[in-house]
Amino acid sequence: MGRFEDLSDQELIIAARGGSEHHFGELVDRHTTMVYRVARSITGSHEEAEDVVQESYLRAFKNLDKFDESKSTFKTWLLTIVRNQSINIVSSFRRKALKFFSDHEEGEPELEFASNPLTQEPLDAETQLSLKRQYHAMDKALKKLPERQRTALLLRSQESLSYDEIATVMDISVSSVESLIFRARKKLIELVER
Repeated sequence: MGRFEDLSDQELIIAARGGSEHHFGELVDRHTTMVYRVARSITGSHEEAEDVVQESYLRAFKNLDKFDESKSTFKTWLLTIVRNQSINIVSSFRRKALKFFSDHEEGEPELEFASNPLTQEPLDAETQLSLKRQYHAMDKALKKLPERQRTALLLRSQESLSYDEIATVMDISVSSVESLIFRARKKLIELVER
C-alpha cells in the first residue's frame, strides 16, 4: 500500500470510485487509528469498536459515490458514518452508560508512566502512582459524561477537529458544538475535583 502515500485523500477517492480497492485500502490505513478511537470512545468496548470500524469502512466503500467533497472532507464524512454506526451498536445492546475508555482488557498494554514525556527522565515511583491516579480519576469522570458531550470533546481534543468539522460529524450547529464542549469541560472539572 505504501506506493499511494503521496496521493491526497481526494486522489485516492477518485481512484477508489473507479473500483480500486488498493486506493481505498490506503484511505483505510490513513484513518483507521482515528476511526477506532472514536468508535471505542462511544461504544466503550474494544470488540464493538472493531465491528464499527469494519462496518463503517464497508458502508463508506459502498457509498463512496455519494460523498460530496464540496460539503465536507472525507475525514468528517467518514467520522459521521463511524459515529452513527457506534450509536447504533450501543443502542442495539441497550447500554445504560456509555464509556469513554473501557477497563484494561486482555491483550492490551497497561498504562505506563515510566518517564517524563518531555524530558524522557525516569519518574520516581511516587510520581508514577500519582499520574496513574490522575489518569483513572479523569477516565472515571469521562465515563459519566453524556455521549454527545463526550463525543464532541473527543473530536476536539484527541482528533483536533475544528468546531465546523465536529458540527458536520454530529449533524448539529457550531453553537451546539461549542455548548457541548463547554458543558463537558465544566462537568469534568466538577467530577475530578470531588
